[in-house]
Amino acid sequence: MNKTFMRRAGIACLAFVAVLAVVLMTPIARLVAYSGTLDACVNPGNGMMRLVDSSAACHANESFVEWNISGPQGPAGPQGPAGPQGPQGPAGSSGGGPPFVWVCTPAFAPNTSTGGSNFPMNVYVFNSSSTTGNVGVHIRDKNGNNLVGQNIPGATSAPLTYPGQADGATVTVSSLQTQITTFQLPNDFPTGGANISVSVEVDSDQPISVGAGFNTAGWSGPCGAVSK
Repeated sequence: MNKTFMRRAGIACLAFVAVLAVVLMTPIARLVAYSGTLDACVNPGNGMMRLVDSSAACHANESFVEWNISGPQGPAGPQGPAGPQGPQGPAGSSGGGPPFVWVCTPAFAPNTSTGGSNFPMNVYVFNSSSTTGNVGVHIRDKNGNNLVGQNIPGATSAPLTYPGQADGATVTVSSLQTQITTFQLPNDFPTGGANISVSVEVDSDQPISVGAGFNTAGWSGPCGAVSK
């Protein structure tokens, strides 16, 4: 009879423990899912604690306690090693983006006298885009000074002053049209005088092609696009 009693008592205890576990786990799952905190009522007299949904569930002889399930975020870890180098990107357009800059040089005949004659020098700017371009032609001396409006040494017929645009100024050139800028070959004898055109800089906000007819300076042909 004692064995039967002990067996029944053991079964009853196991059942009680299982029920208690289910009761305790159910509020935990619910609280974790909704609030990220645990709420409990603690009896300071016997040290017993039970999980609840809110402080309203605590009895008069119990104290309500609450704590976070997850602790505060820890400090950032050390920086990891650099990753492998990525593959090389595709080649860009050879023309790049605006501004598009071309240079025609030399734009004079060193140590040459014009002898009072006039020798035209021409710069051709072709707008190859489908949009009207804003183009600036800047005739410069060896120090980079813009010579627009300055007297051309030795010139006896128009133009007597250098044409072109001031730095930052432009004129419009329609799509597929060619702008022609003409000036006289400057007299460079004796050499080293002032206002001698050495280079012609052309810039545009649209793709262009630039050529020069500097026959009296010893050459004609395409000017050079400045790489970026």
